[in-house]
Amino acid sequence: MRTSTLLALCATLTFLTGTALADIPPGNGHDETVKVCGKCHSPEQAASLRQTRTGWEETISKMVNMGSEGTDEEYEKVLDYLTKQFGPEAPKPIEVNTASSIELEAGLGLTRSESAALVKYRDEKGAFKSIDDIKNVPGLDFKKVEARKARLKF
Repeated sequence: MRTSTLLALCATLTFLTGTALADIPPGNGHDETVKVCGKCHSPEQAASLRQTRTGWEETISKMVNMGSEGTDEEYEKVLDYLTKQFGPEAPKPIEVNTASSIELEAGLGLTRSESAALVKYRDEKGAFKSIDDIKNVPGLDFKKVEARKARLKF
């Protein structure tokens, strides 16, 4: 991996999370992550994105292209560390009756107008008791909701 990718990764993570590197968990690759990321920003800035190994590889490649500096060995350790410490999480349940429009949009793969329609319907008609109640929401592609029904919580 190239140096610029890692720097860009660190900068992106700093921008997105604002989490301190000092707060990231210890482990193999921690020091390399602090060292390499600290070249473009304060080592107190951190990463808390949750990605697969492939996702981290792509992010690190972007960072190298943006000027990150480190050895191939350092990049491998950073990749291993980020993958282990900040790998993907299982999707959390979506509380249909309290989720915001943005949470519904992101969690259910809805468009902005679909999530707004769901919230409007919920506000006007009251809490949903089951997935069948959601079928009545005008302007909503119910197939999207049905595809993620295992995540729904009423």
